[in-house]
Amino acid sequence: MEKQKSSSFDHNFYRDLALATLVFFLAALIPLVGAVIMFFIPLPVLYFYAKNGRLKCLVLLVLALLLSFAVLTRLNANGTWPLLAAFAALGVVIAECLKRNYSLEKIILSSVAALFTPGASLICYHALQRGETPWHLVQTYIEKQLKFSVSLYAGWNVATEQINAIKDNIPAIAASITEIFPALFLIALMFLVWANLLAGRAMLKKCGLPAPDFGDLSYWKPPEKMVWYLIGAGAMILLPDNVTSFIGWNTVVVISAIYLLAGLAIVSFFLKKSTLPAGFRYVIYFLIFAQQMVTLLVAAAGLFDLWADFRKLNKRLENPIV
Repeated sequence: MEKQKSSSFDHNFYRDLALATLVFFLAALIPLVGAVIMFFIPLPVLYFYAKNGRLKCLVLLVLALLLSFAVLTRLNANGTWPLLAAFAALGVVIAECLKRNYSLEKIILSSVAALFTPGASLICYHALQRGETPWHLVQTYIEKQLKFSVSLYAGWNVATEQINAIKDNIPAIAASITEIFPALFLIALMFLVWANLLAGRAMLKKCGLPAPDFGDLSYWKPPEKMVWYLIGAGAMILLPDNVTSFIGWNTVVVISAIYLLAGLAIVSFFLKKSTLPAGFRYVIYFLIFAQQMVTLLVAAAGLFDLWADFRKLNKRLENPIV
């Protein structure tokens, strides 16, 4: 019986090891699809953790990362390996938070904090290697991306005046984006964790493994006191000091993203109550992110829900039986 168990363990372990290594290879070697796979690397980590436990999962990930590093180095393609390790570590952090039954907010906060520090350190490391400041490195990268976007627009027959307007203002646009880059980085991490949590919950349920229960997320709303942080950050922007203004702008952008999530919860609440087909709902979500004005309106709904109470949540709390 013990031999049978050991054989089963070896078979499952090596199969999972091969799967993890394959995921790392695909993320590192396939140009466009690899970026999507990289984004969702925490998903297989959650699966391995729930299936094998902490110790076996960590051993499996370390071996898979070492194997991928060895092969990618031979192929001169190990530039993305630090990202592979970071996203794998993020999966472990999320799994540990789920094991401790943290709330949704605490999981996102802990996971973002765990990834922000090594991410910022990586940017600083590359900047030092090139003999540049981190801000200059970020601004240079943004300028390259803007120039690439302009070349794409030219191929899409966008009006020449619009292309020239962007082209002439690339340095100014890049400088503005660089000013709020810390906030944009935090927001990207926040949405990364959010997406992996939702997809991970569905995956674990489908595989018959223990899955987190966050309740109905269409009822989610941020803490009421957050509006005071927003007001305080807005006041900081008006001050003449550059550092204070910098902190204020970044704080406003991050809090606005949180209110966008609250607005999405409101949209989800009313879509669930409607009789609209699922395909039409996806179109609505696409429009929210595709149209900037719609995105701002949804974020504003998340903010003003504090007073308007669109979903009548306060009424439900006062009359829980209703």
